[in-house]
Amino acid sequence: MNESLLKKLLKRKESGNLRTLEIPEQGIDFFSNDYLGLSKRARCKDETLPNGSTGSRLLSGNSIIAEECESILANHFDSKSALVFGSGYVANLGLLSSILQRGDVVFYDQYIHASSRDGIRLSLADSVSFRHNNLKDLSNKLSKKRSQSNYVLVESLYSMDGDLAPLNEIASICDKYNAYLIVDEAHASGVYGEMGKGLCFENKILSKVFARIITFGKAYGFHGAAVLGSEILKEYLINFSRSFIYSTALPPSDYSAISELVHHKELNELRTDLQDNISFFRTLCARKSFLSDPTSPIQILEFEKPQELEDIVSSLRKHSIYTKGIYPPTVPVGKSRLRLCLHAFNTHKEIEILASCLLK
Repeated sequence: MNESLLKKLLKRKESGNLRTLEIPEQGIDFFSNDYLGLSKRARCKDETLPNGSTGSRLLSGNSIIAEECESILANHFDSKSALVFGSGYVANLGLLSSILQRGDVVFYDQYIHASSRDGIRLSLADSVSFRHNNLKDLSNKLSKKRSQSNYVLVESLYSMDGDLAPLNEIASICDKYNAYLIVDEAHASGVYGEMGKGLCFENKILSKVFARIITFGKAYGFHGAAVLGSEILKEYLINFSRSFIYSTALPPSDYSAISELVHHKELNELRTDLQDNISFFRTLCARKSFLSDPTSPIQILEFEKPQELEDIVSSLRKHSIYTKGIYPPTVPVGKSRLRLCLHAFNTHKEIEILASCLLK
């Protein structure tokens, strides 16, 4: 093996930050992104549809089912168009690497997804980060470093803090400085807004958003993603987004499943159950200080001392609640954290067990 690669692996192992693949242990689920439990529910499947694909959408992989799916998504999410990608990572990579041009400037929240960062790196644009959810910092940086085309990139719900972006205020800042707003709704789609239409819909800023990214691998319990935007944006991506052009299409059966999921007959009921569970959990843990929004399915507790977090994780494991603590150097020293995900299917008894472990 290449000596330099081996050294990097050993260095990561010595730092205690080596990633490994593990089979999830059976127990009470407070760690998956399956917020509504849809991955556990049987989906109607048309057995006449192929389970495999034959090529990219521009070659042999396109189908009436794929185009119908995108029309359904556009109508459901109140968008002019939708373009389906194989995953949220691929969607962010394909969108950002293609639309950001030399001479453009993209201003991004420091806590955005790694896929967004990678998309920015592959582009020719200049990039400027601003402090997380800090409106003043965003305004100051937009006022000092602008180009003919400026973009602002945020998430509506942040996966590592569980907090919400102040979307209305950010949209107003974009209006003031003539910037295009891009919102990654990966963790919000399916959870917030009427029939899971997301936080941009809930905040009534759809007309102010250049592009939205939604995924089906979290609240919808499936896989794939879509970029929502204008018809011109869709046409542009079909022509210039390399991760779309050179990727094999999803099988027709997957497009059919996605179409069914966004209109799942129990979606609103499951969203209500999820919010009831989140509220119940926050009420039980009222004396704990969370980083997260009270309505978020992602709840984060921060620990100054790693040993305190280790003790909590150990206590949870004894009650068959399996989760992982996040420690330095992944997070800054003094900011170790426990990431908990609540779901529509968690029972009050399970939540009471979780809360009792946290409150010891």
